[in-house]
Amino acid sequence: MSTTIQSGTKYLNHSLLGPNNDEKWYYYSELTVLGKHPNRTFSLDLYASDSQDLSVATLIGTKDIKTGVLTLNPKSASNAQQRDERSIQQKTKNSISYWEGKMGDAGLPPLTHQEKVTLGIASGNNNQSTTEGGTIQIKVTGEKPPEGETETPVTAVTGEDVANSLRDINVNIKGRKYRKSYGNYYYPEDLAANKQDRIRFTMKFSEGTVVNATLDPESRVFQRRPPTKIGGSVTLPVVSGISDQNSVDWKGTELNPLQALGAGAALNLFENARDAGIAEAVRGIGGAAGELGREIRKKNAGTDIATAMNTYLAQQAVGTKQLLSRTTGAILNPNLEALFNAPQLRAFTFTFKLSPRDASEANQVKKIIRFFKQGMSVKTSDSNVFLKAPNVFDINYQTFDGATEITHPSINKIKTCALLSCDVQYTPDGTYMTYDDPARTMTSYQLNLQFNELDPIYDKDYTELDDDQDTTLGY
Repeated sequence: MSTTIQSGTKYLNHSLLGPNNDEKWYYYSELTVLGKHPNRTFSLDLYASDSQDLSVATLIGTKDIKTGVLTLNPKSASNAQQRDERSIQQKTKNSISYWEGKMGDAGLPPLTHQEKVTLGIASGNNNQSTTEGGTIQIKVTGEKPPEGETETPVTAVTGEDVANSLRDINVNIKGRKYRKSYGNYYYPEDLAANKQDRIRFTMKFSEGTVVNATLDPESRVFQRRPPTKIGGSVTLPVVSGISDQNSVDWKGTELNPLQALGAGAALNLFENARDAGIAEAVRGIGGAAGELGREIRKKNAGTDIATAMNTYLAQQAVGTKQLLSRTTGAILNPNLEALFNAPQLRAFTFTFKLSPRDASEANQVKKIIRFFKQGMSVKTSDSNVFLKAPNVFDINYQTFDGATEITHPSINKIKTCALLSCDVQYTPDGTYMTYDDPARTMTSYQLNLQFNELDPIYDKDYTELDDDQDTTLGY
């Protein structure tokens, strides 16, 4: 008896690791669980695909059950992969808790202590009891340990320990079982057999984010957990009106001369506090203020400027507005400037009219609608105390290079999206009409889908696509 469990996907751009190649691969692991609980054994295989949708994947290596070391197959692994074997091993490593969660999702019994030891070796993560790298694995359970096992003792953590160490936020709330596979649905049905350009929707289970508490400039603070791919897809024809809008937020900001002086004084205070201590820095504030006044007099600013500044300060003190303008007809130069404020998340809207021509196609249409409706539905936790996020979606425009289906190079790519709205019109033509079949299928449906990307577009996203060779339109 065996069960195979697939990990999330890891991306590696080999062109950034060495010269003379242009290889980019998507990797995932398959954990095979052998035998019966509580004495199961494990094996771990590594697969690689040059396509994000993993449509064609090749077994390129295995991990040793005793050492966790990756061994690549020279017949299936490329030269770049063999060169970067160590980087691949590090990139594709998953913790025991990760695989334990995957096994729970697959309905397998919890791991025994001995099985955890064995799995730790297989996955290359033997030291799971430590917090190496600052990771805290949190699991709350009301279950007693299996017979013959004892609970792991908990060491008290003092306030000093917390103050002297940074800890990642890596908390997992286990959800109820969820649907893990759908069929591959096409509309119209003959789209499966022809080479018409198309748009394909696939789903992933939303795993949340690990927050890395680190001051290391090379580390990523926010990292999404590897997603769990859900089997099945919906493929529809490319419709008119497709578009994208990339935007960023710039805001007008002000910094008048007095605010600039205050900012300069504050920065000087902080620098003094760092170098000489808080007490000494505070004692220097009065001297700094006096020195500022002397500098203003040295510049022969004149009584008009002094009066205007006094008026402005009085305005700030009493909380009134426009006192300076009311009394002098002037304002402090705000030095208005547009500054970058934040990236914007892109939204995508699709409208499809689905008019089945026969009973088989009608069945496909209903399954397509359910694919989106069920996929965007909220999940509950085991305890019903929490709600888990709906599935997320990958959207890809596809075309053909001869007989090979490829990503469309002349239409924008889309990052993983949340489905915000699924609007189904059952009488899009304004008249209620059904076929005379047992299911009373509507003669036409209109499907309106509104998506939002989960992450902004970054410059590096374009670089990772084709190493800035401009072979595709990009995002």
